[in-house]
Amino acid sequence: MRLLWLPVLAVLLVGCTGAGGMAKAPTPGPTPTRGAVSEVDRAYIGSVCNAFSRYLSSFNSATQRDPSLFSDQARLLKTAAPILDSFAKDLDKAKPPKDMANFHDALVERVKTIATKAKGGMVVTPEELAGISKGAPLPPGTVRDRLAEAAANIPQCAQSGGTDALFGDTGQ
Repeated sequence: MRLLWLPVLAVLLVGCTGAGGMAKAPTPGPTPTRGAVSEVDRAYIGSVCNAFSRYLSSFNSATQRDPSLFSDQARLLKTAAPILDSFAKDLDKAKPPKDMANFHDALVERVKTIATKAKGGMVVTPEELAGISKGAPLPPGTVRDRLAEAAANIPQCAQSGGTDALFGDTGQ
């Protein structure tokens, strides 16, 4: 089960790298003050959690049907590629609040890039995927805390790990 989370976490961690080293990462502006949770926040984080839940369910189903995927990296990537494509499309449908737009766009682009690499067999191990998130910029803590509050009463967010799966524990 622990191996199952490695590719999932890798995708999410990679998404937080901004443009993934290919282009300039989003530059954080001044730290916004902590605002109240808005309907835009709730709708956005609900869409993201739904997308992540569908991704987890699809990936879990595929690996439960064929547990040997973890011992064959090429087959694992071939199986993961269309799941990642769907995940990117689902994420792309989410409409982020203005203070999350650049990070959200970077997340979508990273998932698309990983899906493309997985299709081509260019990604060798899940560990490599996780490694490219090192030093990744994150949205300001006030934004992450606000989204964590917005996610608090959304069942799909609880099932998918909530905003901690995307941004780490904000300490809220």
